[in-house]
Amino acid sequence: MKSTIISMFIVLILMIAVPMFLLSDADFAQKFGFGGGSGDANAPKNIKKVVTDERVEVYKWVDEYGVMQFSNKPPLDDRDSEKIVLTPDINVIDAIEIPEEVQEEAAKPGVFSLGSPYSPDGMKKMVDDSKEVKEQLNQRQAEQEKVLQDLFKR
Repeated sequence: MKSTIISMFIVLILMIAVPMFLLSDADFAQKFGFGGGSGDANAPKNIKKVVTDERVEVYKWVDEYGVMQFSNKPPLDDRDSEKIVLTPDINVIDAIEIPEEVQEEAAKPGVFSLGSPYSPDGMKKMVDDSKEVKEQLNQRQAEQEKVLQDLFKR
């Protein structure tokens, strides 16, 4: 019984310690096929770090599936590729132009005089406005139906 408890305790410690050990050192985990790669398996040797003191040549092209490819070697087939040379003493990101601030005058609120919608003139105007809106909506619906009919005729 004691040996079972001790062996279970050892297995529990290993289950906790091994993942912590493997996940703390990515290179160690990758040696044994664990962990995600850094994505630089096909990258040139001098692109492993973000900052480099060396000149880097990169080829850029689009493969047959339309995917943009980057490599330190040109494509094997006669595909058009663009050679990009990165030097450490040149900034590769264009500067951002900051526009000058333009002071705008504060817009003054407008005052509308609608009149009373409950007066005879107000009611007439409201009915006329609603008829205009109805006509516009009917016209738009007719245009949309015409477009749909033209699409289905093709």
